[in-house]
Amino acid sequence: MKHAVKNFFQSEWAKMRVMNFTEKRQYIWEYYKLHILGLAICIFAASSLINHFFINPPPRDYLYIAWVGEETYLGNLTRIGEALNTIVTDPDRERITVWSYAFTGNPQMDSASQQRFAAMLHSGAIDLFLAPHVAVQELAEATFSRSMDEVLTYAAALNPILYQQMQSQLLTITYTRENGEALTEIMAVSLANTPLFNYLNIDASDIYLIPVITTQNFDRIARALEAIFLWTPQN
Repeated sequence: MKHAVKNFFQSEWAKMRVMNFTEKRQYIWEYYKLHILGLAICIFAASSLINHFFINPPPRDYLYIAWVGEETYLGNLTRIGEALNTIVTDPDRERITVWSYAFTGNPQMDSASQQRFAAMLHSGAIDLFLAPHVAVQELAEATFSRSMDEVLTYAAALNPILYQQMQSQLLTITYTRENGEALTEIMAVSLANTPLFNYLNIDASDIYLIPVITTQNFDRIARALEAIFLWTPQN
């Protein structure tokens, strides 16, 4: 193999030695254009990956909130996300994403959305559900959500006033897991008449925040709740 490679390069060099510049260029392009294009693609792909992951990496999610109710006005979800990104203190400049996984009636779009939702949920990338009252029971019974216990512990430690404000808006339900186990737990908190939603002029009378079963970002959820429940224009 070593001698074959050596003989190949000697043969190619002998051919090009008697060619002028134009002939060499044409010969190289004619016989090696696939190699050149392949190398160019590899270089481009490598540089793109380096730029994407090391030089200009995409912002990570400080919190990821998924709307799972009926189809809603996407502009409101955008405004909620923008407001939380402005208010919640985050020294690492990570983002708070609010994204809709509601059914739209478009089979192709809905299929893609539900596949994304399943992948995100399975990987633990979603922290909170934003949903109407009827979904709280469904999410609990499907084992997609968890109780508010850990969040409340962090909320009490973060700000006792926040903890007190939340008490009257906590939602306790009795539900049955798929294995037949019946549980009564605090599973959500209502966002009705909260300062931030009132300021945004968004009707939150039937909007609840529900911790996702896989989340471990209880401190971040508590900070987001602090922004929602205790926000004032001076913030």
